[in-house]
Amino acid sequence: MTRQELVDAFTLEGVNRSNAVVNFKEEDPFDPKAVWLNAEHIRTMPVADLSARLLPVVVHAGFAIGASKMAQIAPLIRERIKLLNDVLTVADFFFAETLAPYDSAELIPKKGDAAMALRVLEKARDVLAGAEFSHDGLEAALRAAAADLGLKAGQMFEPVRVAVCGRKTAPPLFGTLEVLGRDVCLTRIADAIGKLKTL
Repeated sequence: MTRQELVDAFTLEGVNRSNAVVNFKEEDPFDPKAVWLNAEHIRTMPVADLSARLLPVVVHAGFAIGASKMAQIAPLIRERIKLLNDVLTVADFFFAETLAPYDSAELIPKKGDAAMALRVLEKARDVLAGAEFSHDGLEAALRAAAADLGLKAGQMFEPVRVAVCGRKTAPPLFGTLEVLGRDVCLTRIADAIGKLKTL
């Protein structure tokens, strides 16, 4: 709410005797209620405003990133961050040259094995090399690839997500692939294929 909306909504009838409690302490300055409220505020911010606030945090952490790239990332992570600094843990794989080390077993999809993961990533590498690198183009290409392999979509998407992000929990896959770009995605998938071949 804007300040004026708060003023307009306020009435003395709505005030009661019990104190509102928000526990800000020196050793823990982030009261859970305040963090929740901050997350709600972030979710309602226009993407341009959020992006402008996130950019200095990322640059200060030592990553070279432009405003246009940050504007692409902001909508993908808006639902996943509670504080602005969370961008450094939720979206680090967008900024890093190479992924932090991750367990190769993470590449194996549910109800699958290393051989399935290898087939998936080799197929993804071939498909993404020629796919239209837009959200819809990537979704269509990877869903068709899953059908070609006779797999469920999730079994296709999970190894690809881990290969490009280094983790299973990440922002929406197709938007992430689009922002990372073809070259980065193919390089990271090739690295993941190498990991699987050593299992």
